[in-house]
Amino acid sequence: MMKSEKPKAIYNDLTAKDIKEGEGFEEISDELAQKIADAIRVYTEIIYNCFMEERFEEQKAKVIPMNKNEKNKAA
Repeated sequence: MMKSEKPKAIYNDLTAKDIKEGEGFEEISDELAQKIADAIRVYTEIIYNCFMEERFEEQKAKVIPMNKNEKNKAA
């Protein structure tokens, strides 16, 4: 993969059409369906970023001693 290429997403983005295909959403406007799709996308990005940040903090907190005589340190 070249530097300018973004990694492919595992899932396609949710679209207004996907929203309107859902039960009870068939009659909403395209504009409202797009706003719902955008809100879902933003929400999932926030949750994902929080999860990844927490995992990063957990990894930073683990310090492994370089020699046997050195006691474990807390980060």
